[in-house]
Amino acid sequence: MSETALPARVDKDAAAATVSGWAWGRGARRVLLVLHVTLACVWLGGLAATMLLVGVQQVHSVAAWRPGLDRAVLLVHDTLVVNASYGFILTGLMFSLFTSWGAFRLWWVALKWVLLAGLGLALPLWVAPHVSAMSALSDAMSGEVAGQAAYAGHAQAVMLASALQAAVLVGIVALSVFKPWGPRRPLRHWPRALALGIAALIVLALAGNLWLQNVQLEGYRRLPVAAVDVGALRDGSYEGQDAQAGFVYRVRVSVAGGRIERVELLSTRDSHYARLAALAIDRLAGRARNDVDAVSGATTTSQALLRAVADALQRAPRREVAP
Repeated sequence: MSETALPARVDKDAAAATVSGWAWGRGARRVLLVLHVTLACVWLGGLAATMLLVGVQQVHSVAAWRPGLDRAVLLVHDTLVVNASYGFILTGLMFSLFTSWGAFRLWWVALKWVLLAGLGLALPLWVAPHVSAMSALSDAMSGEVAGQAAYAGHAQAVMLASALQAAVLVGIVALSVFKPWGPRRPLRHWPRALALGIAALIVLALAGNLWLQNVQLEGYRRLPVAAVDVGALRDGSYEGQDAQAGFVYRVRVSVAGGRIERVELLSTRDSHYARLAALAIDRLAGRARNDVDAVSGATTTSQALLRAVADALQRAPRREVAP
């Protein structure tokens, strides 16, 4: 074999050893490694900032500070923790597809993916609801949550979840550094097309969630809520609605003496975020206008309910003005 044919043979063998059938060069692998480690640092930094902010609240229980601190926790979680975790998973997926490490070829890599899958499921199913509830409760109660068992439970859950995430993430990094176990005996050989299909589904799921959160829902949150002077309306009960993400929210608004007497929820989602959003409706009782802010932590759903209230008030007949 000639010397010129040897590098081509090596490249071909390296590509055959990867899941995708394509092998990245040393330069590309180094760039990917730098990005992978950077995202791990950002993720850990977000978790440290979260624990610091929640800890400050426990040491300095100042009601005026609490809504801002909780909104900061929510912002850190949604921007740093979530986005860094997505990037970390994607760069790990690139390593599995385009290098000889694979996804389940080595025991330590397989364990990394098990731990990453656990973190990926814990973020939306366990951590995010507690972070949102903290922000919503302190926002709706203007920070006066001292002694509230529900708020304290959410704060403790956020601290515990952040500490566990950090510990697991450090463990994942340690596995990458020490590479403690060798190759495992495969139980079954996965066809390349199936492996690539699963990888594509993971990418599409992450990209779809990013588009939903940062494009579709953000656009809906920016829609204006019409401000109505309730004092100019006749007394009575009026129904309104607003559609969001294929669901129609319906409310009944009772007006008496130029003020909103009460708001009844006729149709809303049976979800954690819908229950938090109902806190925004509680702010309307006794007000002469409907211009209240959405609840932080359940912004999209509370925005839908407030738009339904505005729709009901706009349907109400106006008082007759004496000549």
